[in-house]
Amino acid sequence: ENKSLKDTWGLRQHRDGRWDWVEAPTKRGPPPEPRFQHSCTFVDSKLLIIGGRGPEVSKPLPTAVYDTETCEWHNIASVQRFRHSSWGMGGLLFSYGGFDHKNPTFPTADLQAMDIEHAIAASLSGVSTEGEAGAPADDVTRTGSLGDAPATLDMMAPTYTGGRAPNGRPAETRPATPPRSRALAPAPAARVDLTPGDVKVSPQVYVSHEKDFTHLVEKVAIENLAEEGRKIHSANVMANIARSVGDDGVHNRCINALLQPTTWQPDANPNGFLLTAAEVSRLCDMTLEVLKSQEMILRLRAPIKVYGDIHGQFLDLMRLFARYKAPSDGENGDIDSMDYLFLGDFVDRGAFSLETVCLLFSLKVKYPNQIHLIRGNHEDPTINAIYGFRDECRRRLNEEPEDPESCWNKFNRAFEYLPVGAVIEDKILCLHGGIGGSVNSVAEVRALQRPLHVAQIPQTPMEQRITDLLWSDPSDNDSVPGVTPNETRDPDGTGRIVKFGPDRVEEFLEKNHPLSMIIRAHECVMDGFERFANGKLITVFSATDYCGHHKNAGALLFVRRDLTIVPKLIYPVERLGAMWDPQIIQQRPPTPPRPVPRARKLNDDEPGLEPW
Repeated sequence: ENKSLKDTWGLRQHRDGRWDWVEAPTKRGPPPEPRFQHSCTFVDSKLLIIGGRGPEVSKPLPTAVYDTETCEWHNIASVQRFRHSSWGMGGLLFSYGGFDHKNPTFPTADLQAMDIEHAIAASLSGVSTEGEAGAPADDVTRTGSLGDAPATLDMMAPTYTGGRAPNGRPAETRPATPPRSRALAPAPAARVDLTPGDVKVSPQVYVSHEKDFTHLVEKVAIENLAEEGRKIHSANVMANIARSVGDDGVHNRCINALLQPTTWQPDANPNGFLLTAAEVSRLCDMTLEVLKSQEMILRLRAPIKVYGDIHGQFLDLMRLFARYKAPSDGENGDIDSMDYLFLGDFVDRGAFSLETVCLLFSLKVKYPNQIHLIRGNHEDPTINAIYGFRDECRRRLNEEPEDPESCWNKFNRAFEYLPVGAVIEDKILCLHGGIGGSVNSVAEVRALQRPLHVAQIPQTPMEQRITDLLWSDPSDNDSVPGVTPNETRDPDGTGRIVKFGPDRVEEFLEKNHPLSMIIRAHECVMDGFERFANGKLITVFSATDYCGHHKNAGALLFVRRDLTIVPKLIYPVERLGAMWDPQIIQQRPPTPPRPVPRARKLNDDEPGLEPW
């Protein structure tokens, strides 16, 4: 129709390997105006729409920047060119040649450079970008060698020699993240049960919807096709269909029933559970097989969401999923583009440990390379026998936990195969507790053997290392160095459970380059997350108003592709039902939070969920 277009599209890769075209979502900022004869390039995670002509062909168009991490658009200085070439290097945008709007008859030989981050900052702070208003091209360009003449706009890079970036720092940029590799987190045995030589039909079919340009391809179960199997006898309609591991549907049924972020409500019968003991036992067996195939230290990729302690406070997990998306492929899900890491302490104290651990196990079975679970100190039979999980299994699954084949014992056998750590992009070490005084390298942790048993009184260096990984805490603040007694967790003064100072964190990171950050859980912190060691260690805690005592916020940490860590919080809400086991709380009060000068107020107006 001879009209310029203004839509932006990209190819999306799903976790199952398929691709489809999607229109770029916009959360903030105006999208670029219609244009043609423009150029596009990426600078790190930012898409740049550069130059071109619009409905008014003589009007220069601003450079539009789309941040793929935040889905935000920004307009910055115009290059005042069309039919030109552009490319990115480090944090710089380069443009060469093309035609000038003021003199469109003859091509130019101009080479322009712009510092993108500086230009965005100038735009956000209100600094006028004269190039957008049609300032003379000479004001924003340099011809020939980049060192011949300085640029006059602040957002322009004065020089670029290749060795140092425009801000004076070494031009050391993080390479673009390559496509996700399944080798980073070894998959379990083949997902389809085929013996050599068998030829079978996949149980799922991909369907293209020509009218829906945002979801071009849908995955459909083959039995849902109306006509496909009409020539096969009805009693044998699934003949020669490949059977996926776990086709008994226990994990899928559990996910369908429990992953309801905005509508989940507890069972009216507090002594009932949606799965039978036999089904829970089968789920534990399936999860154990997946865990056995993976490493003691997981190697993970960003973007990823990191969750802290949940402690059976299932409603808080649902609230986090409702606010910040859930690990599903539904409308409010992001499992196609996001990994999830849970840092242990799934069970005990809270009233819904079974819901919490069964949902996480089911997600692990369904998405073994996107859902990651590591071990906490409560994933230990000695601990969860006295803090509520064993009694919950006895009461709600109607079983005798002391039976060697009980669900409680099967849960704990799976717990003994959980990894104890994960490393994100070779930069961030994630643990449940900490490094204590005995953990000096990632290699030491990787060398631990499974099944991993936790000694109640460590007698060997290896047993002490395990205790430190699961039980140790940072010292009270950055002014307390070294390794000190942990009187809160070790009231008897055995010296086996300790606190570690900021000097230990810095020493550990220096010895384990390129690590530069530790994320851990294990402690209730009032704001849901808390920095330590000059920001080189972060504690995250996901259960709000822990055990009804502390009025603390809960949080997750979103690690973006560029490794920026974005905390996402929820605050306590009033609840009408029992969230915690009152007998356990009375007998064993919760560990107090790290000292803060204030407490959180209850937030009564949390929309989207009915309090109970």
